[in-house]
Amino acid sequence: MKPIKMEMSRREKLIIGLQLLAYFSLLTLVAFVLPSCTNECDVENTYFYYEPVYTSMEEIRSSVELLPPVELKQVGKIYFNNGYLFINEPNEGVHIIDNRDPANPINFAFINIPGAFDLAVRGNILFSDSYMDLVAIDISNPTAVTELGRIEGLFEEYNSYGYYASAEYGVVTDWQLREEVTVTESSCVEPQYDWGVLYAEGIALTNDASFRASQAVSPSNPGMGGSMARFALVDNFLYAVDSYNLRTVDVTNTTTMTSGNQVQLNWGVETIFPNGENLFIGTTSGMHIMDISDPLSPQLISTYEHVQSCDPVIVDENIAYVTLRSGTECQGFTNQLEVIDISDLTSPQLLYTYEMFNPHGLGKDGDALFICDGTDGLKVYDASDNSKITDNLLAHYQSIQAFDIIPFNNVAMMIGEDGLYQYDYSDLSNIKFLSHINISNE
Repeated sequence: MKPIKMEMSRREKLIIGLQLLAYFSLLTLVAFVLPSCTNECDVENTYFYYEPVYTSMEEIRSSVELLPPVELKQVGKIYFNNGYLFINEPNEGVHIIDNRDPANPINFAFINIPGAFDLAVRGNILFSDSYMDLVAIDISNPTAVTELGRIEGLFEEYNSYGYYASAEYGVVTDWQLREEVTVTESSCVEPQYDWGVLYAEGIALTNDASFRASQAVSPSNPGMGGSMARFALVDNFLYAVDSYNLRTVDVTNTTTMTSGNQVQLNWGVETIFPNGENLFIGTTSGMHIMDISDPLSPQLISTYEHVQSCDPVIVDENIAYVTLRSGTECQGFTNQLEVIDISDLTSPQLLYTYEMFNPHGLGKDGDALFICDGTDGLKVYDASDNSKITDNLLAHYQSIQAFDIIPFNNVAMMIGEDGLYQYDYSDLSNIKFLSHINISNE
């Protein structure tokens, strides 16, 4: 991997800035504070100059391999299948957790997959993104996984602007701090920067953000993902969403996977949840309901609109549960749980709204509703009466920052900022802590 300099027009720089804001949600920019104009207009600003590090696609596509277990370092997507829990390490790969004894989970191995952010598992096949590619991996032998198939360039948004990926340079996989520069500028003249970022061959920031490229069930097959998932498997078809597209892939033969129609949706797509012959897609402005009776040609049935906010969704029979949360990437200020009647898919109706703290992922099993309420922890409700959900709080674990959860077979598997937590909820009146695997955050 090496840094490569490129000359760019101002239009290209602006495009890159917009892309950076969309993909690097962890990047926090410090705004300029401009004093009122006086006779002394000169001020000194310090900039931290970064250059992109590119990795060739040849190297990336030859890097899928099984490694010994490593510590979890970041919160990622989770997927449970056949006694094993798969945890995405954003941009790096997938942890395999032997979870056949939830009280004693074993961090079994790590699959190195550069550019991995989402995953799904069907039988013995794990599907993951790898930057712009979709890759299928045989996990039938967890001690010797192998790549079976790949669709190159499926997630074409990586190629759209020639900066994150190109035939000449490869993919931006990191950023290197090159120098710190102090510049004298006039506070009485509008600074020449776009969205708080100055551009040259690389990127200059007004603070040292030290950023990385990492922010680019049925009874017969007991596999399920969390509510924050962007991948969904239905029979022999995989559905994947990015910020504005729904893609379909026939994975009947994993060595020769084929893509179907691509459906363009409104901007702000976040999550996907399958239920029967329908997909429920959460966005920052509403919930799309898609008909997948023709698997490779999804059709929009209806859209339930809500205020601007982040929006995971799950479905239980004729009821959809949606959590809305405030956050920089969503630019909303609402934190609540919405209960929606979807008995008529063409006309979803809001039934009840409950105030929350900052809800993220959620899950439901029977009458038990699990809400990952951000820094306010994990909350478990009796949802047998949807009109009185918050009146029936069964448990509240406040000491954790909860992100997403999979409740299955009386075990709740929850990922949070400091690790994987598991709980036995076979007796809802006496929910028991089972185990914890730490996230090192290093």
